[in-house]
Amino acid sequence: MNRADPQRLGVVVNTDAALVDPDWDVFAAEHERRYGLAISHLKSLVRGQSFDNEVMKVRVGAGGFYVQSRRFPAAFYGDTSRPSVRRVSEDEAEVIAWDASAHYRAGEARSLTCVYGDDDPPDVFFGYRVAGRRRYELGALRHRLPLHARVLVEGAPASELVPGGSGVVVLQRLADGAFVVLTAPGRRPPFSGTFEPVG
Repeated sequence: MNRADPQRLGVVVNTDAALVDPDWDVFAAEHERRYGLAISHLKSLVRGQSFDNEVMKVRVGAGGFYVQSRRFPAAFYGDTSRPSVRRVSEDEAEVIAWDASAHYRAGEARSLTCVYGDDDPPDVFFGYRVAGRRRYELGALRHRLPLHARVLVEGAPASELVPGGSGVVVLQRLADGAFVVLTAPGRRPPFSGTFEPVG
């Protein structure tokens, strides 16, 4: 493979690691220095459909996709791999959310983000596997459907979420109450701080 062609390989900008117990006194400046240019560039590549709701922006185009929190824009995931996009029923959305939680609890997902409401403070769950069995968690998983969920699955046997058992899945409730799911199979770098190729 030609490593100089990031568009063909896929490139990921994932700020999850920066959200794990940061030093808030230096967070804004450090975040902009570390991720600002990469986020701007990836967003410029993704032109296309909008699947936004009140808590999260979701964009999908020929250049890939990204998700970004409306309330906390530092929470960003972008990927130049073009995902499959499909509308799903509420019953299917419940199965996807349940499977995402099960993969995370079983250690088969690197990270899981669920946003349940735009309250103050927002009702969210953020789980991130730091190394081995160690993990960082904020908030609580709920029994109700989230407005937004993103899971980074890594080597799950017989996963129905992603072909091959690895990839990223985004579930988004739309303004009209319908649900859409984005699926991009393949392994992603677990700790991406800048542009990193996906193989």
